[in-house]
Amino acid sequence: MQVIKIKVADGLILNAWYKPSVAHKPVIVYLHGNAGHIGFRMDLMRQFLSAGFGVLLLEYRGYGGNPGKPTESGLYEDGRAAMRFLQGEKQHKPIVLYGESLGTGIATKLAMEFPVCALVLQSPYTSLTALARYHYPLLPIPIIDKYDSLSRMQQIHTPILMLHGKLDEVVPYNQGLTLFNLANRPKQWVEFSTKGHNDLWNEQFVYVVINFINTYCIDQQPK
Repeated sequence: MQVIKIKVADGLILNAWYKPSVAHKPVIVYLHGNAGHIGFRMDLMRQFLSAGFGVLLLEYRGYGGNPGKPTESGLYEDGRAAMRFLQGEKQHKPIVLYGESLGTGIATKLAMEFPVCALVLQSPYTSLTALARYHYPLLPIPIIDKYDSLSRMQQIHTPILMLHGKLDEVVPYNQGLTLFNLANRPKQWVEFSTKGHNDLWNEQFVYVVINFINTYCIDQQPK
């Protein structure tokens, strides 16, 4: 993968990692969770690259040495900049939006604004407000950043894959299931009965994601 510079509408220049796809295969825009940085996701990305998919690992403002302060509106702008970068490529390929945890709230927003062939949500929450209330039920201070995926689900009309561990200690399993029940078809729900929040990436997980992307981003593309 190569390090690229992505310019955001507000003038920030962000580092990201990118490798184009093979032939007609799609590119995955990976929107990571709150912990760590894009380097922590490379083990999973290697699996996608081996399948011939392209990958754009977006590093948000304020993460991984990037300038700026992470805010809800700012992270949406970062995501939009990544999407516009791919749309500007000479060989425009189908795009998959992949959100992990925090990134699911960004992915659902972008899925309403950009054409994508698939949306993958790993450990999704209904909103940051609901998540904060779950962990801190007596918290009197309103949450400024909401990342409200719950209000968006019925407005998204792209194939959706959701994956969640039943033992998730960070994002309640039921929040993911609530989103899935509201989502439009086609959709697929995959749960991992013995997994939590940070240990989902096994062979079954990778197989399911690759198969879903192949189904909706390659097999159903016009020949």
